[in-house]
Amino acid sequence: MKSAQVFISAAMVLGLAVVCTPTTAAAKAHKVEPGQSIQDAIDNAAAGDTVIVMPGDYITGVPTGSAAVRITKPIKLIAKSKLKKDPPVKVRILPGPGQTDGILVEPGNPGDPDIEGVLIKGFTVEGFPNNGIWLRHTKKFKIIGNESINNLENGIWPTLSVKGLVKKNLSYGSVDSALWVEASEDVRVIKNEFHHAPTGVEITVSKNILVKKNDIHDNTVGVGLYHPNAASLDPLGGDGFWRIEKNHIYNNNEPNSATGGIVSALPSGAGILLLGVDNVTIKNNLIENNEFLGVALLDWCLATALAGPTSSFNCTSNPPIVESAPDNNQIIGNDLVNNGTSPPAGFEGFESDLLNLAGMGVNNCASGNTPGATTVGAPFPACN
Repeated sequence: MKSAQVFISAAMVLGLAVVCTPTTAAAKAHKVEPGQSIQDAIDNAAAGDTVIVMPGDYITGVPTGSAAVRITKPIKLIAKSKLKKDPPVKVRILPGPGQTDGILVEPGNPGDPDIEGVLIKGFTVEGFPNNGIWLRHTKKFKIIGNESINNLENGIWPTLSVKGLVKKNLSYGSVDSALWVEASEDVRVIKNEFHHAPTGVEITVSKNILVKKNDIHDNTVGVGLYHPNAASLDPLGGDGFWRIEKNHIYNNNEPNSATGGIVSALPSGAGILLLGVDNVTIKNNLIENNEFLGVALLDWCLATALAGPTSSFNCTSNPPIVESAPDNNQIIGNDLVNNGTSPPAGFEGFESDLLNLAGMGVNNCASGNTPGATTVGAPFPACN
């Protein structure tokens, strides 16, 4: 009898708890029409809500800080675009007075927790003097199906962020990188197109990055994997474990449009340039028609010395933050076709499909690449 009373009492308490538990508010959708403010809709949205933006051009007339659109909470920002339609139907975010960036995702105040769960989909962000889509201190983000056009620093730039997906975007016309993954972890870059930038895809000071099935062409350097000194940032710890797989990397022969910094020293015609970083796998890519080289492994200090003795990035005036030699890198199963046909002036003799100037680097290897691929520098040992 006692056990039955306990059961009934427990059931009554549980029922009361269910009745008294407050229900979570359902997520809402906020619709924005041309002439209305995207920022107002975001500001009025609660965490978990969706802001849907209808086709048209959106310009914020009054500066809202550094960005036309600023997101400080976990929301979905979705454009009702039809980019593959002929002619395409777009939601364009264009710069207003004093605005330097297109879409900026960051915590509301310095020191606030990272934003967890943001989706940005379907926008065309065009003509900003700095960055197109910029994320800082963001977790579990998705950047899908957007266009970044002629944003003059970086097209898409996740920095200090983790567990992200950058998929099916188009980015071109920057004077630094079409995509830059910096100081971030567990980011997947899949099925995008990157072109007409000094570096198509740049990775620095990050770990566990996947770059797969992208179309990377007509840049100065297709893929740039750069030593921490390039970003002037300390390593995260355990950096590397970057995978560059099944991409088409071709015709990266554009003149360098950058006018300052180490970016301006990048030589034209490189498919993949690995400068002093560790634990990278370059596998099953088609790398073709890059006039200087297909894939290069270089010691950071040697690379900066090649840029010229007056470079402020050379290791004499700017000692490396960590070891400058690349270690534990694998180049496996790539098709290397018609690279190294016309090196830039001053780099004659280095043109090749594979260039190995890794200096004191250890455990670098190459196997299963196109038979007959030209190699300059030290021979690569076979990968186990």
